[in-house]
Amino acid sequence: MNIETIKENKLGTILQFSIPSIIAMLLSTLITITDGYFTGNYIGEEALAAINLGLPILYFYLGVGLCVGVGGSVICGRLLGAKENQKASEVFSQSIATAAIICVITSIAVYLMFTPILRILRADGALAQYFTQYYKVMLMNYPLLVLGTTLGMFIRVDGKPQVCMLVSIGSCILNGVLDYVLVAELGMGVPGSAYASLAVQFIAVIIQLCYFFDASNGIRIVRYHFDRAVYRETIFNGSSEFIGEMASAVSMFAFNYVLMKYVGTDGVAAFTILGFAVYGFSMISIGFGQGLTVPVSICWGAGEKKTAMELRILTNRILFVIGAVFAIVFIVSGRRYAGMFGCSGQVADMVSSGFRFFAVTFLFMGYDVINSMYFTSCGDAGSSALISSLRGFVLLLIFTFVFPAICGMTGVWMATPATETLTAMVSVWLIRRQKRMIESR
Repeated sequence: MNIETIKENKLGTILQFSIPSIIAMLLSTLITITDGYFTGNYIGEEALAAINLGLPILYFYLGVGLCVGVGGSVICGRLLGAKENQKASEVFSQSIATAAIICVITSIAVYLMFTPILRILRADGALAQYFTQYYKVMLMNYPLLVLGTTLGMFIRVDGKPQVCMLVSIGSCILNGVLDYVLVAELGMGVPGSAYASLAVQFIAVIIQLCYFFDASNGIRIVRYHFDRAVYRETIFNGSSEFIGEMASAVSMFAFNYVLMKYVGTDGVAAFTILGFAVYGFSMISIGFGQGLTVPVSICWGAGEKKTAMELRILTNRILFVIGAVFAIVFIVSGRRYAGMFGCSGQVADMVSSGFRFFAVTFLFMGYDVINSMYFTSCGDAGSSALISSLRGFVLLLIFTFVFPAICGMTGVWMATPATETLTAMVSVWLIRRQKRMIESR
């Protein structure tokens, strides 16, 4: 990508890379919501709660995908900018192999830990049965999910974000069809939903892999010799994204533990339903973040640091407006939204109450996500990791255990908004520090 083009059309550059990523992310969210719709309406709230209990497992896999994908693609972007396509392809091939090996080992380890996980969460009976049925299948699906995520990031770096968008559209449609057939028509229950996801992800990965066998593309699958330096830089670059997702996994585990302790299955179901909306906004934020990383890394490498900062500011403003829209919509229609999932009146009331607290989250989450990914693109993994750790682990864990003990379910709703707000204050300080350092040189 030409630096002058970026400088002359900053908004166009952001949208060019962000919109396909956002569409892909939203369609991924829609797949999750579709699964929740069929699970809630055709199986029940207990099955919905059981799936939510295992979300920390998903967050770990997403962490691996983002770590390797973001870390490797940033290196790859710099190499493509330097016209070193062969080396870029080697970095890509090593990144894919690394992600695959880590995920296979993880699936085996998690499978062996099912019983201890259920015991800690105090899940038994039907809840434990649903959990086991669903996640036995998903442990085969999640490695494919990671590969798909990683492949998509490299396709975007190669300048073809629309390919990922088309794959996501097809995946979303196919997932809805398979959910309807397996869950609604054939009555396969929770395993049916999991098998639908597995089939969709397998097809998506095969299609994305085919892209990298085309010799006309900048990045291809090639033979490579394992490069320790590239591996270290990949993990270092993507460490903040991994920390963020790992922190989310630990925090979600803590949320589920607290909900089961103070509220019970209804609380977990309510948190799951509200979480779909928050997850959707999070995917929009990450989509903008992924769209931002490519031009920012190029600008930073070219010494155009002021332009990189301007791209960040513009992206933050866009997300603040979107966050305000989310807050208003879900405050007004939160109860009706909850009714889509076939939940009881008590659960719907919890969801409606939760959205009144989470309005603040929509205003600050995008700011924190963008700043974290911006620092990664600049090569400042330390600042990025600090933001990710605060919002996903340190502050969130403290508030998760303290607020519910004092305020019950209200305290559960308060934890995330308080975390994002305080993290945003730290983000402001980090941005100002970077600006001072640049101006002093």
